[in-house]
Amino acid sequence: MNTRTFEGKVAFVTGATSGIGQSVAVAFAQEGAAVVGCGRNAAGGAETERLVEDAGGSFHFVPLDLCDETEIIAAMRIVMDRHGRLDCAANCAGFDLNAAFLDYTAADFDMIFGTNVRGLFLCMQHEVKAMRLTGGGTIVNVGSIAGHRAIRGNSLYNASKSALNMLTQTAALECGTFGVRINVVAPGPVMTPMLRGFIEKSQKTDTPFSEESLIAASPLSRIAKPEEIATSVLFLCSPQAANITGAVLTVDGGFALAY
Repeated sequence: MNTRTFEGKVAFVTGATSGIGQSVAVAFAQEGAAVVGCGRNAAGGAETERLVEDAGGSFHFVPLDLCDETEIIAAMRIVMDRHGRLDCAANCAGFDLNAAFLDYTAADFDMIFGTNVRGLFLCMQHEVKAMRLTGGGTIVNVGSIAGHRAIRGNSLYNASKSALNMLTQTAALECGTFGVRINVVAPGPVMTPMLRGFIEKSQKTDTPFSEESLIAASPLSRIAKPEEIATSVLFLCSPQAANITGAVLTVDGGFALAY
């Protein structure tokens, strides 16, 4: 975008330590926002801070485990204490563990849904509460085409992303009256550490993937870059998307059409 669209705004980004979340944090900073980013990896947080500062932006890292509501509340308190407002939130954190359906355990279910659904739910609740204090804001949740297209060896992740879509749409329905818009960006394959881990782990299943097979399945014959997903996140947070809420924006290069 490169227009300083978010000058004077405050953005909160989960999963800001790598991949899509890191790119979103940097993009917000490049567009003028003061960014508070969180995640479990302190080293990744330091790298994001370096990237943001290199871009001339402001970034503050908060260690955060999405499975712990007290940490989410504390993170929101830091945002409000430092900046007095929250204008934009991008919930990019997620957890994936691919396996055959019969091989998943109850602990796997709890970890995947605890992060991708329960953690998302709690983040949205506390983000909306902060935003309504100053007249509203925008939230974008990073979902996946797995939320509407079944992928073998990934049943729990698929189900969690489907739940994310409905949770987002219902929250959007109820929270519009507070001046809060809430949407989903649903990427296909994106070249991130999570995708590399997915490819590696899939080799132990009966449905292995490779970078080459994912490229071959894409109508555009390529895998997206995290920066491209960040552009879509910022668009949905921008004034240009002022009449969009409850939407699921698929940004997958047509992958779901062909896979």
